[in-house]
Amino acid sequence: MAAGILLGGMAVPGSASAASVSAASVSAKAGSSVNIKNESQVINNIIKTGKSLMGKAKYNHKYTAGKYMDCSGFTYYIFQKNGINLHTRWDDGQAKYGSYVPKSQLKKGDLVFFSTNKNKKGVTHVGVYLGGGKLLDMANSKRNVAISDLNWSWYKKYYKTAKRIIR
Repeated sequence: MAAGILLGGMAVPGSASAASVSAASVSAKAGSSVNIKNESQVINNIIKTGKSLMGKAKYNHKYTAGKYMDCSGFTYYIFQKNGINLHTRWDDGQAKYGSYVPKSQLKKGDLVFFSTNKNKKGVTHVGVYLGGGKLLDMANSKRNVAISDLNWSWYKKYYKTAKRIIR
């Protein structure tokens, strides 16, 4: 098998040569994080996969893997490409997985959720925390895949919660 990251005994795409692994090898858990020995390498590869879509993938609610995605389709895709199954392409569903993380303790690779609904019921947006107050997300149809600042007024106003999928 081609070189890649060893995750639970299975190769996970971490380089072009490991891209032949197609199925997710670890499933996200509701209410808790998944323990992975090489956590930082997997998280770096998730982020690398997401950044590789900048200028290529377009914001669209009609999902075509790697080409047309909304925010939660984007997070689903980049995690799946790196061996983590988020179970759903819907942001409300993704918010059920992983362990809660206070905003002050965000760590690279955490999923960050937002809600523009009254009383912040439900989730309307999701992105991946990069560290340093930055977020990688499929922002909207004008920006597509973007690196955003969590201190930007929109993100501050609509911030809802964050979840740590892998640890």
